[in-house]
Amino acid sequence: MALDGISFEEALEIAETLKGSVMGFKVNDLLDLAGPDKAVRELKRYGAVMADPKLNDILNTVKNRMAVYAEAGAQIVTVHATCGIEAMNAAVKISEEIHERKGQNSVLSQVAAVTVLTSIGEEECNLTFGGPSKAKVLQFARNAIVARVPAIVCSGQELEFLNKFFELNALAKITPGIVPEWFEKPSDQKRITTPEMAIEMGATILVIGRAILKPPKEIGSRLDAANRIQEAVEKAREKINSAKQKIVP
Repeated sequence: MALDGISFEEALEIAETLKGSVMGFKVNDLLDLAGPDKAVRELKRYGAVMADPKLNDILNTVKNRMAVYAEAGAQIVTVHATCGIEAMNAAVKISEEIHERKGQNSVLSQVAAVTVLTSIGEEECNLTFGGPSKAKVLQFARNAIVARVPAIVCSGQELEFLNKFFELNALAKITPGIVPEWFEKPSDQKRITTPEMAIEMGATILVIGRAILKPPKEIGSRLDAANRIQEAVEKAREKINSAKQKIVP
């Protein structure tokens, strides 16, 4: 769940309420408000932590900043794929070095390469990256593999396309821009999908914020919203498993 645009104190209260109902918590601006070390360490009491600084700089700077999150024990740390293969690989290496130094019982922070932000539409993607979103996400995903990055961040609208490339099968797909049918479409998200659609198309982890933080009155509390989304996800997974069983002779 994305804990964005709120105070650190409120984030902890929400995390305590939703503990066990969501896999973990994504933090972005809270890394600045509370500091990376405090934000990660405190939230880890309630679930996995995805630190989302979207590192995008020269190799040494990415490496140095990645070390902060790896030391704090974030399970996932985001790095922009646009920083390049060498910088992404440097983030992977420093995480592995810190894990080896701290011992096997420590958390190995996994790097996730951010491809094309879900707030970017097709026209802007062509203007910014010189190609359509699917082509650029594919390019960034392939670069991530070369850099030994185990996960990418992409919208649900690219998932079905990425499934066509067997070399990407081992990549975990972290999918933001998730909007349930019962939640109002956000104005700042261009490439969105429902939780069910994203799971059915191959998403590994869903990132959901506002639908849980500010659910409609008819949905109920934040916990009600989280449980409703979880039920939808489980049904989508059951649908996938049922389809697989029909294929197996």
